[in-house]
This record gives sequence, C-alpha cells and structure tokens, in this order.
Amino acid sequence: MKLAAVQLRATDDRRETVGRAGDLLDEAARQGARVALLPELFAVPFVQPDPDPDYFELAEKLDGPSNAMAAERSRRHGITVVSSVFEAAETPGVYYNTACTFVRGELRSVYRKSHLPFSNGFPEKFYFRPGGAEPEVVDTGETGVGTIICYERHFPELSRIVALRGGSVLCVPVASASAPMREVFQLELRAHAVFNGLFVICANRVGKEGVKDYFGLSAVYGPDGDVLAQAGDGGDGVAVAEVDLGLVAASRRRRPFLRDRRPELYGRLTAME
Repeated sequence: MKLAAVQLRATDDRRETVGRAGDLLDEAARQGARVALLPELFAVPFVQPDPDPDYFELAEKLDGPSNAMAAERSRRHGITVVSSVFEAAETPGVYYNTACTFVRGELRSVYRKSHLPFSNGFPEKFYFRPGGAEPEVVDTGETGVGTIICYERHFPELSRIVALRGGSVLCVPVASASAPMREVFQLELRAHAVFNGLFVICANRVGKEGVKDYFGLSAVYGPDGDVLAQAGDGGDGVAVAEVDLGLVAASRRRRPFLRDRRPELYGRLTAME
C-alpha cells in the first residue's frame, strides 16, 4: 500500500488554505495513497510566541470546514485521512488540539493532544486543554493507524502504546519551526519507527508565519528508520511512499523489543513522585 504526508503552507484565509489542502489530498490519492496525513492545525496559522486571546476566534467545531473537507476527500477517494483541527469543544470556553481519523468518510477516532508545551515560542497551554486518553489504533481494513501530535514525539511512551495496541502506522502531524529542533527532528522520528517496528508518517507546515519559519521535512519512514519519501523544500507538496506492511512483523521478529519489555520494572515511569 502507499502512505502520504501532506506538507502545507497556512495563510490567514482559511477557505483558501483548506482548498489547497484538498487539492493535495487529491494528488496523494491520485498517486495511490491509502493513508494521508495533514499537518497540525493545518487550516489556520499556528500560535505565535506571545499568547493572543484573539486566536480563539480561529477555533471550530469537529464538524467545521477543516474536517468537512477531510471527510469528503476520505469518502470520495475511499481512503483514510488524518486531519488536525483547533477544536472548540461543546463546553463553552474549552478548546483542544485535536486529530481526527476518517476512514472512507467515517469519523473513526478523535484524539486530543495530551502533552502541551509552554516553551520555545509555543505557549500551547494558554490555548488548549490537554486530552485525557491514550492514543487509539484505528483498523482501516488495511492496517492499524495510531496518531500522536507534534510535541508528543518527545515522549516515547505514546508511540509505544500505538505499537502495543497493534498499530503498524504512526501518524505525527506537527508544526515545527525551531531551528535547534530541526537538528533532531528526523532523528526522533526515525527512532520511533525503529524501536516500535512500524511505519511513521510526519506532516509538517512549511513557510513563514509571523516570527516562525516552518521547515517542512514532511516524510514517510520505514521500520528500519529509512526515509522512504520526503516532500520538497520550501512549499506545498506530498510525500508518497509505497510500503510493504509485512516489514512490520519482520522488523519486530528481527528486533524483538516488544517481546523483551519488562513492564514490571517500569513502575517509576508512572509514579507521581
């Protein structure tokens, strides 16, 4: 099967940005992608270093225009689309950074970012309430897909949960613009692929937004840590890779990290002190 990472430049015009995102999903489907991932909060500019109360005006319900487009393209092409939105919850004044997985147009998973930064120019705790559930794995009929969001790639426990729940594909929508972080960006993603024996799709924003310059590097990684496809530098694009899902089981036999875990020794990881 084929997996696709969508790389996108966001503008102040949500309608125009969502339209371009739809065109990129069309291109990914044309190239045969069965799973396509959009960047973090793809339809709107991302947060700037200084908290801005006006930013809340960009939030939308789960059935808003961003997800409506993603669901429509998922249905039209008969594929899985993972969309990321600035969610205005049903409870007034509550907002989430949310990833939604659509399988052939059906909403199958809602995952809310649980680890939120307030550092390096990303004051996300000001805007979003943290989610309270571990990542799910969605059975698409072809493979198992789990999602973690951006900052959460720094927490290996979450991708391990996806592997333990039977996931073969890890989706990571991101908004990454930090120059120092660029040096370890792909290192981290490759590590998630290797120590869990799964495929990783990472979709990043690209281009200048305020004081931030998003560096792209949207890509698909294999269970051996190889970069299987990467979007071009500096603009919109799709990275589509043909993958052999049999490599997931093969890599886990060759590197049996899941078999050799010792959870009885890991109590300190969840201790409150």
